[in-house]
Amino acid sequence: MRREPVNNDERERIVRQLTQQAIQSALESRWDDALQLNRELLKIVQPNPETLNRLGKALSELGRYSEAKKTYSESLQLNPDNTIARKNVERLSLLSDDVTVADGTPGEKIDPRLFIEEIGKTGVTSLVNLAAPTILAKVNAGDQVHLKVEGHALLVQNARGETIGQVEPVLANRLIKFMSGGNQYSAAVTDHTDREVRIIIRETFQHASQLGKVSFPALGAGSLPRGDIRHTLVREDEGEFDEEEDFDDDTDEDEAEEEAETTEETEGGETE
Repeated sequence: MRREPVNNDERERIVRQLTQQAIQSALESRWDDALQLNRELLKIVQPNPETLNRLGKALSELGRYSEAKKTYSESLQLNPDNTIARKNVERLSLLSDDVTVADGTPGEKIDPRLFIEEIGKTGVTSLVNLAAPTILAKVNAGDQVHLKVEGHALLVQNARGETIGQVEPVLANRLIKFMSGGNQYSAAVTDHTDREVRIIIRETFQHASQLGKVSFPALGAGSLPRGDIRHTLVREDEGEFDEEEDFDDDTDEDEAEEEAETTEETEGGETE
């Protein structure tokens, strides 16, 4: 059992330590640990929006939606301008109190490098054909998602295997071709509202047969712009992103790739 701090200096040290541990637990999707650590913090410090938001996130990830909604509501009462709490109260209002995580599916550890922009290797896009609100209500910024090829569609699924939407057709066709050639990709949610879900997709492995081919052309007509990722996994702040541009079906793919490579060389980068 953690002993109570005996003076202000020790108290501040313990608070910093618990906060760091709570954040790290969330980054590694150790939600039981994050729950316990944030609750320990609230025994030492006065209730505050930051700690309550983290506690609400842990409860939500564990499928304890009723408790999570109550916690976010408390956070919102402390700070009515708390957009994180407000968004989550609205989101959790769509879920029944008795909903639980399907099959006890644990949260997945997310590699923070997934959110680091890399020319030609990452792209940000909005999903189409979104799922019902009750499914989208379970989605959080920072959640890892999975890409599943189904015919000519590229489905985006959560850890429970529920489809939350699809990658828009032109980009989907491009990625499906690369995936069939042996490339591998990871994806995560960067931003989420009741009308839009945006994800970042990252090329994690390039097959030898795809060497020299760019998954996400950086610039040029018909290219997917680079995403400006300003989220953290635990804060879920509303970041700003570059506006999407549609792929031009008439743009020759090889020309787009060559233009991307030329741009990278101009900027001092290396073509992957």
